[in-house]
Amino acid sequence: MADPSAASRPPGHRVRGIWVVVGLLLIVNLLVFLMTVATLRWHRHQAEAAAGTTAQNLTQVLEQQLAGDLQRLDLALFALREEMARQRAAGGIQDKELNAYIARMFTQFPELSSIRTADAEGRIDHGIGVQPGTSFSVADRAYFLEAKGNPKAGLLISEPVVGKISGQWVIIIARRVDQADGGFAGVAYAAITLDQFTQSMARIHLGSHGTVTLRGRNLAIYAKYPINKALGEVVGRRETSPTFQELFRQGRTSGVYRARGGIDGVERTFAFTKVGNHPLYIHVGLASEDYLARWRTEARWSWSVVGFFTLLTSGLAWLLQRAWRRERKRALEEVRELRGLLPICATCKKIRDDAGYWNQIESYVQAHSSAQFTHGICPDCAEKMLAMLHSPPSDR
Repeated sequence: MADPSAASRPPGHRVRGIWVVVGLLLIVNLLVFLMTVATLRWHRHQAEAAAGTTAQNLTQVLEQQLAGDLQRLDLALFALREEMARQRAAGGIQDKELNAYIARMFTQFPELSSIRTADAEGRIDHGIGVQPGTSFSVADRAYFLEAKGNPKAGLLISEPVVGKISGQWVIIIARRVDQADGGFAGVAYAAITLDQFTQSMARIHLGSHGTVTLRGRNLAIYAKYPINKALGEVVGRRETSPTFQELFRQGRTSGVYRARGGIDGVERTFAFTKVGNHPLYIHVGLASEDYLARWRTEARWSWSVVGFFTLLTSGLAWLLQRAWRRERKRALEEVRELRGLLPICATCKKIRDDAGYWNQIESYVQAHSSAQFTHGICPDCAEKMLAMLHSPPSDR
């Protein structure tokens, strides 16, 4: 009898081949997914690193600009002190002459709102916007008190204050003025409006959600761009991220970090640097919403491609699964295998089943397979039967 398993072997090979293809499709999909994740993570890291470098470069540009402006103003205040000392040596301060000198100086510094002097009592006595007989005083200002109490005070930079005469928010740059004998004679100072700082900051390209802040002692805000609140509500505030506060406590004068902003909560990559030896810090933040915009577009495109590829391969896997099911069903319908050792009678050819009963070979095969029997006579048996029919009865 022919081996029944032989008929089933080709479908089995085909079934295994289908599952191998499905497995390969799953592996390819997994590899595509992992490669997409890795590529996007690398591109995001590159974008964040580039944002940090850009923010750091912007802080350096602003620091150099502000440090240069402060140096120029300091030289101007030195010159004003020298002019005052010259007039004292020539017989005393000449109000008209000193005011004319300040006016000429003022034309060289368009960023200033005023240049003035105050005497030893703090009364504002000369300069831009000072009218004869005015009684405005800066005696209560911190920079005046420091200049008065410290003969070796260098360049003094105030916190933002409202100008005594202008009524505007300003930062004061001041120098102590001495008498010929070294005694305190008052201060020479220049005022820069916070609007001037804001205008300088506005020229820096920060993106739609970027920020730049000028901070002073204890990280208090001196000026900020953009500003979405009233100036008085922002100036002096110290809210910032714990990361920046920790770097500041460590004495760091520059650095780059990523955090959410202390006021608006927007995630940004920040860079900061100290302005020369002054108690001022430039703080630039570039929003991830801006510098990751291109990356997000790339990510959406990449995941769209991955989704299309997954859909395509899933459809192919589904078709292969259907083919496998059809093949399996056909194989089961076509073949039911007989396996193992069959006890068969050597004489009558009956087969013994598991219960110990002897069955006709036709009945046993039909019960354990899909095979059906049709009866006929082989040539050898037909010849024997013919011989028996023609033989004499005595021989039968």
